[in-house]
Amino acid sequence: MSTAVPVTTDTLSLNVPKLDIKGTNWAIFSLHFQVAVESKELWKYFDGSCPRPTLSITATETTALEKWKKNENLAKHLLTQQIPDSTALCIQNLPDVASMWGEIVCEYTEK
Repeated sequence: MSTAVPVTTDTLSLNVPKLDIKGTNWAIFSLHFQVAVESKELWKYFDGSCPRPTLSITATETTALEKWKKNENLAKHLLTQQIPDSTALCIQNLPDVASMWGEIVCEYTEK
């Protein structure tokens, strides 16, 4: 008899390190972070390939927008768990997680 291992979507694996404020672990952080987020099928929110659905009228389109918002918020949550507080404060007003991730990539790739 096999026992299913519960998969949580609101946390990342323990092998994903928190990003160091100086960016000294950027290479390994970005690798582990991307793999972990891909396993949750949320990377498309980070790379911008799943843009926010346009405002709609139909019930189907409204449901798609609600699902997008839920996944977008989960992606933001996963990201802010793993970055320094000072970085989170710098990106908090960006419109979506793809913009946030892009800003982080720019900042920490330069370090």
